[in-house]
Amino acid sequence: MDISQSSIKKIAEQLKREFPESAIGITGCRSSGEPHPPCEYDYLIVQEGTKRIERRLSNNNFIELLFLDKDTVQNTSENMIILALLDMKVISDPSWALIPIVHKIKSKYSKHLQQYAKRILFKSLSGLGRFKDAIDADNMLDASFWLLSSANSFAKAIIALNDKVPRDSHLLNEFRTTVAVSSDMFEIWSEASGSNLATQVTVTRRLDAFRELLKAGSIFSNSTIFNDSRYTYMFTEATSNYLVKSHAIVDAYCYLGLEITKAIEELYDFKCKIKGEPPLFHKMFSHLITNDKSLKLSMQTIRLIGINSEEQMLKEQSSRIKNLIQKVAKNISDD
Repeated sequence: MDISQSSIKKIAEQLKREFPESAIGITGCRSSGEPHPPCEYDYLIVQEGTKRIERRLSNNNFIELLFLDKDTVQNTSENMIILALLDMKVISDPSWALIPIVHKIKSKYSKHLQQYAKRILFKSLSGLGRFKDAIDADNMLDASFWLLSSANSFAKAIIALNDKVPRDSHLLNEFRTTVAVSSDMFEIWSEASGSNLATQVTVTRRLDAFRELLKAGSIFSNSTIFNDSRYTYMFTEATSNYLVKSHAIVDAYCYLGLEITKAIEELYDFKCKIKGEPPLFHKMFSHLITNDKSLKLSMQTIRLIGINSEEQMLKEQSSRIKNLIQKVAKNISDD
């Protein structure tokens, strides 16, 4: 038995002792057997109560526990939960609460991935709509952010369309493998995602930016990203460092770009809800960096992300990837 399988077994036994009446399943790249050494051990625990996420560090293993009640698991339409169920291995189910649900989801594996791909393609096009609004308002940093967000969503959609669950820390490699027969698609995506800017220095800057974003969002304890932010950062740093040491600097850069866009989008969503104001995505950054005692984010943090602010280049990149996304979306609808 390898070290990873041994750790999975030990963690599973501990969780079964800790939650003897709960159904427990392992998911993510640990379940599918494709992890990087620092990848998390992701578990779903079916337990009555409010939805919550708990992160732990045990024997240098990062563990993430997602607690959901049975009704939520059974009737979910949430992307994160459906994707988790698609490659789940049930390790404990004393009341037969999880096995039938997982079996039902897996029986329509390709259908669920196709549905996910359609939703995430729409998100990608929506990001380009926000990009255009930001360009029209002469907010180049906002525009560049939404172009990056759109590119990330497009990569996930393409991976899902090829019958594979996309995983954040493996995103570039999975996308690269998926589009190996289409160099044009990879080139267009690389330009829009800014992966050509990847160096050890820019990776370090993005990691610094992510740390500052977590600090700014630490007031949002009910957030899946900002709750237990210390562990979130430790895991992200460990994964990034592993990729860099493995000479996968571009992979590390793209992975951090994905984590950063998710954090900023959630940060802005929470701020708008607290203020009771509608989001204005074309000037998101100016709203986030205002002097607000409850949320402190600096322009320096935004610049550490490394997003491009040259208008003509942004317009050209967005035009190319928009044509690509629309072509893929049309092919799906024609099927």
